[in-house]
Amino acid sequence: MKPVIKLSIKQIYYKYFWFFTWVVLSLNTTAQVVDLTTPRSTLFTHIDNLKPDNYHPEAAAKTIYGLSLNEAKKKAIRLKYIFEGKGLLINYNDIPNNPDYIDSINFPIPKQAYKPFPYRLPEVYLEKYGSNWYYSKNTISKIDFLYHQIYPLGAEIISQYIPTYLKDEILGLAFWQWLGLFLALLITYFLHILFKKIVYGILHFIKQQVTQFPIENLDERLKQFSHPLSYIFGIYVLKLIIPYLLLGQKLSNWILSSLNFAEIIFWIFVFLKFVDVFIAVYKHKVQKTPNLLDDQLIPILKNSLKGLVIIVGAFKTLIILGADPKAIIAGASIGGLAVGLAAQDTVKNLIGTLMIFIDKPFKIGDWIIVNGIEGSVEEVGFRSSMIRAADTSIFKIPNSKLSEAAVNNLGKRIYRRYKTTLGIRYDTPPELIEIFVEGIKQIIELHPTTRNYSNYTPNNSAPYNVEFVDYGDSSLNILLNVYFMTKDYAEEMHGRHILLLGILELANGLGVEFAFPSQTLFMELFPEKQPSYPKYNTDKTFVKKTLDEIIVEFKTKIIKY
Repeated sequence: MKPVIKLSIKQIYYKYFWFFTWVVLSLNTTAQVVDLTTPRSTLFTHIDNLKPDNYHPEAAAKTIYGLSLNEAKKKAIRLKYIFEGKGLLINYNDIPNNPDYIDSINFPIPKQAYKPFPYRLPEVYLEKYGSNWYYSKNTISKIDFLYHQIYPLGAEIISQYIPTYLKDEILGLAFWQWLGLFLALLITYFLHILFKKIVYGILHFIKQQVTQFPIENLDERLKQFSHPLSYIFGIYVLKLIIPYLLLGQKLSNWILSSLNFAEIIFWIFVFLKFVDVFIAVYKHKVQKTPNLLDDQLIPILKNSLKGLVIIVGAFKTLIILGADPKAIIAGASIGGLAVGLAAQDTVKNLIGTLMIFIDKPFKIGDWIIVNGIEGSVEEVGFRSSMIRAADTSIFKIPNSKLSEAAVNNLGKRIYRRYKTTLGIRYDTPPELIEIFVEGIKQIIELHPTTRNYSNYTPNNSAPYNVEFVDYGDSSLNILLNVYFMTKDYAEEMHGRHILLLGILELANGLGVEFAFPSQTLFMELFPEKQPSYPKYNTDKTFVKKTLDEIIVEFKTKIIKY
């Protein structure tokens, strides 16, 4: 009986071995369950059923709404190729698992829909039809267009025509994929060299057309442009080739994200160099203008533009890393509000700086009076401006106050006014006063830098004033009001020197004495003691001759000035 039993076990083993093996394989093949109840389960059904080790296109096709099985399979496969070609990696933990999920952010009208990649692939989204979630009808209509954008030659062609001996895996990738990576890098390198020469040639041609702007180290700057632009071109070529290598979502995501990051870095470098060239051209232009405030704007404009380039580059980098642009903008707004509240004075000063450069109430070197401070403008910075007083001390005035204050810009005067009073003795004869006033007027007319009647028009105020105007406490007061035709302080002082010296010589020649505070005391007990008064010669001939001689002498003297 024992041998019979052993034979029966062997027979059963050999008879049902392949049956059990088929059952296990069949169970493994049909183990995938199609679940379309939530956005997460629908995406999982689509992607998981198209994995190389779990390839069930019929199950993945269930996520495509309203098409036949063959058409749905084709769309599902192409959609997965689109995800891989763009390097999009699905994180199921971030996908809502709510059957009644409603998206109120990415759609004008909130509806039961979900966008897996709202910023990098907004055309693709899920939508609920009935009780299940599918890829939307709008998505299905755009799959072929998106697919041909990434794979103009078709991704299936490559996988179909790869020889079998090149499909052996080495370190997780097929041999043909390693070979493709090597050829892609080699092709990119040679195209980079070629494109660099082309770009340099184009930039050199542009240089010859704009030679009226002499830019320092222009040839070196052109090379600095051509290098990053050629790298960007190489990155673009790689981004076209990589999808055809079918590297899978994880590896494609890592490579394409790295390439996108490198592309942003190179673009930042290009725009920073462009800012340098722009500032060089702007500097050449403003150096031809007399307004020195434009020169002061150069470092501020340069730093502002470079800061803007870096901020935009950082913003783009965060989006590539998966950050929500709306969240970034909202965070920046809230952060900016917090910083603004904490640094109100700094913000006010920055706005004041902007207003100064827009209104241009003064320029570098102008002599101004503001809030009781008088001096020359030396620098306009981000926060404050430097005013150097006459004693060479420095005042730093916040730009917010400077932009709001009443600024008396003496540097913008057409003429520099000089007003004083000449006090002569009370015993000066009227005839000498008249001749003295007339002589001063002639000196002003002959003066090389004073305004006179030769440039006077009826629409202007009188070019100068010399008049006997007042009886002072100890003098007869003659008003002297003149205008020097210069904007330079030192030149004005020299003009005053010539004018006052001429008036002094005129007074000495005519015998006119300047008064000083004094009192005369008369004593009745000593009538024989009479006070001593100067003797004035009022002879018309003498006075006229003396005046003519003084004027001729003044004419001779001013030639050397």
